[in-house]
Amino acid sequence: MEKVHRMSDNEKKLLHVLGRNPEISIKELLTHTTYRWERTVKRKLKQLKEQHILYGPFYDINYSSLCRNPFHKLFCILETNQSYEIVIPYLKLIDSLKWIYPVLSSHKKVLNVAFFSSNDAALVKILEMLKDNDIITDYIVRVWCTKRMVETPNLFGDPNPSLDNLLDPCDLPDMSFGHHNTDWNECDISILPYLERGEKLIEILRKENNQHSKRWTYEQIKYSREKMVKNGLIEKMYGFSPFPLDQCVRFHLFLRTEDTALTQRILYNFARGARLYKLYVLCEEWGWISCSSHRQFLTNLMYKLDQIHQITEREIYHIRSFPNKKYYLNQPMELRYFDFETQTLEYPYHVYEEKIKERIESEQLILSR
Repeated sequence: MEKVHRMSDNEKKLLHVLGRNPEISIKELLTHTTYRWERTVKRKLKQLKEQHILYGPFYDINYSSLCRNPFHKLFCILETNQSYEIVIPYLKLIDSLKWIYPVLSSHKKVLNVAFFSSNDAALVKILEMLKDNDIITDYIVRVWCTKRMVETPNLFGDPNPSLDNLLDPCDLPDMSFGHHNTDWNECDISILPYLERGEKLIEILRKENNQHSKRWTYEQIKYSREKMVKNGLIEKMYGFSPFPLDQCVRFHLFLRTEDTALTQRILYNFARGARLYKLYVLCEEWGWISCSSHRQFLTNLMYKLDQIHQITEREIYHIRSFPNKKYYLNQPMELRYFDFETQTLEYPYHVYEEKIKERIESEQLILSR
């Protein structure tokens, strides 16, 4: 059996405490370990970041609290016969693109893609145009219908857990979306992408004033952050990997049952308390789990799921670009279309459609020469 990376108990405790309490000070963090000095804690945290085990702090955004109009994520599974070098530039023409993950597949090219959406039908129309022009061969679109739930790894847990408890009764968390209850101003919206990336306030101030000629003060930026935290738009978080990246796999799992409540229970119970990173949402009648785990866990995952007859359908997508990032993309939300007067965010899908048409015509012209 492959040797599992060993992390000291103190390192595990540091990560657990940060995951539960991202606002904790170094002084308080020290009390949860057997280290003697604060400088030791600082050094350990720096080492864990350099090893790509710890990342953050960053701010998770509750997108349902952002604007008054309907706004959510769409999860898309795209199949193509073209190279990624051809397909991905088309997707990047759509400003609402959030992320792209190529999938490991032996018989076809597959991309897992997420878009923010203010108009599902308009985005589907664009995907249909890409299909009609053989940029993609097929697509599936699934709507995120709940808040995203995040579970950090239990570093003392089992890296290859049983799934025998998937149907066990449990107290389910509230997965309902929030709603827009606060008007956001220009400073709020301007700094939101920086906070999502985990940048410090002083860095945000410098970049805004230098790159965009904004005249924000440090106090304005600080107040905006506090306002967004208080009103539930953002939440400070740390993330950490269960193992070094070279020992991890990342995958997306879709599953469905005959009952949405049962699907939600399975999402909650799935590998709970194990040594893996997990986030999950409901996508209408489907449940979706994104997971980073040890390779051993993925090896027989589908077999384990096949033993549970209540799961009527299941799909697994092994992410190809983890940790190789050649075709990987994950970017902050595009907010330049936010209307401060109406507090709405609507993307100009007709513009994306025209840009894609122009690119298709340009490439066809080149091929015809």
